[in-house]
Amino acid sequence: MRIDLSGRTALVTGSTQGIGLAIAVGLARAGARVGINGRSEGRVDGAIAAIRAEVPGAELVPVVADVTVEVEAEHAVSELGVVDVLVNNLGVFGAEDPLEVTDDEWRRYFDVNVLAAVRLTRLLLPGMMDRGWGPRTQHRQ
Repeated sequence: MRIDLSGRTALVTGSTQGIGLAIAVGLARAGARVGINGRSEGRVDGAIAAIRAEVPGAELVPVVADVTVEVEAEHAVSELGVVDVLVNNLGVFGAEDPLEVTDDEWRRYFDVNVLAAVRLTRLLLPGMMDRGWGPRTQHRQ
């Protein structure tokens, strides 16, 4: 299937490696302007170089931010302006017995795996819906 995302902007959280990087490559191939997100400038720059090697001419925007922190999530959104596609890819896990995970570690998992996605969705979804792009749900009045 070929999807044309020319003229659209996407943000992929945690896109400096693994699945997030692969998603960013796919979106770039589809013609989207893609925000490449990670917490360090070096990792973001490395991901951008890797994507450009696979998709010459890709329009990529470095988004160095820890989106688990509210002010940095807001910064990430402001770096891109209008965002049409949000891929909440960021996530952490531990290879531990769940009965031995501390409350602090469970809170960290929740902050990263849930709250970061909720925060970005809250920031971006209203604009997507106003533009008739994104989920096909009734916009609140």
